[in-house]
Amino acid sequence: MTVSTCVSIASTHAKSNGRVLIVGALGFIGHFIAEASLSLGRPTYVLLRPGSAFNNNPAKAAILRALQDKGAIVVNGVINEKESMEKVLKEHEIEIVISAVGGPNILDQLILLEAIKSVGTVKRFLPSEFGHDVDRAEPVEPGLTMYEEKRKVRRMVEESGVPYTNICCNSIASWPYYDNTHPSEVIPPLDKFQIYGDGTVKGIYINIIQSLLTTCSILSILIITLLLIYTQFDDIIF
Repeated sequence: MTVSTCVSIASTHAKSNGRVLIVGALGFIGHFIAEASLSLGRPTYVLLRPGSAFNNNPAKAAILRALQDKGAIVVNGVINEKESMEKVLKEHEIEIVISAVGGPNILDQLILLEAIKSVGTVKRFLPSEFGHDVDRAEPVEPGLTMYEEKRKVRRMVEESGVPYTNICCNSIASWPYYDNTHPSEVIPPLDKFQIYGDGTVKGIYINIIQSLLTTCSILSILIITLLLIYTQFDDIIF
């Protein structure tokens, strides 16, 4: 986990409302984050593109209904439209933005970041990480392109001056380790089992659901801890 090195907090943060906006809340990781936020009683807002009906995606529709039943508030906005995001952040007085967007939308976060900087009221931004530490990993294609995009987002976030936290959970998203084959292979191996490396590297394997729930619980604790600190001090150094 990476936390911005210096956070300057004004005394007005004692009035913190703790409102959380989750971008990508209907995704594989995003809905766990939303559930964790809701379970701790945080005012949780879910960003949806205007007109999203999910008529052809009953799974996402079911996730949305479940989050709304637990108290999630749906707001309409488009992550790659600055004015749209500025309106959402201002009107709902969002203080924490958590992005869990997927690969095709990674660079859309740059527009979201511009909106966050513009409104100046967001206390912390968590960009879409939740995987390998992209500055330490050395992937090849097809994963390399996504890693390079995430690195670009990291650099821009670091330079923005917006308080941020990167959470890296390594291989928790069930891909590509579901059947220990190369992602291009659909059928699990029947007569062989590929072990990468020389066979001496040790690994830890845990239930995917428990891993995500643990990750999101830690994330929620971090958010609450930061907000509690904000109400007591003007300057916090991490």
